[in-house]
Amino acid sequence: MSEYPTMNVMKSDIPSGAPAPPMRNDASGALDPLESASTMSVEQLEAALTAILRTDQPTLSLSDKDPDGSPKIPSLVAVLLVSRVGKAVGREKLVNLAKVDKADLQSVRGVARLAHAQIQTLQPVPA
Repeated sequence: MSEYPTMNVMKSDIPSGAPAPPMRNDASGALDPLESASTMSVEQLEAALTAILRTDQPTLSLSDKDPDGSPKIPSLVAVLLVSRVGKAVGREKLVNLAKVDKADLQSVRGVARLAHAQIQTLQPVPA
């Protein structure tokens, strides 16, 4: 035995050289931009979808504009946005993508128009 007292040290107490993973700020009280998607106008949906893109896809360039004036997006990102709106309104498959005009999946405004049109056709759920 050593004359120096020792402490019980756990592996988690030893600092590692790797930085800690980033913390998600889900509990910060930040509201989901699509929280009231079922009552939003096309313009409001477009703004919410643009905000989502800026936070979730920070490396995506939103400077290229579509002829409709909104940011151009890849079709895969458009599918992601349609899915997010669908989840927000409680309908996982909001749109049948096989029946969608591909031009609607090229810009944020096109996705907003498409989602808004589909939301308007949803039957209200009786309370």
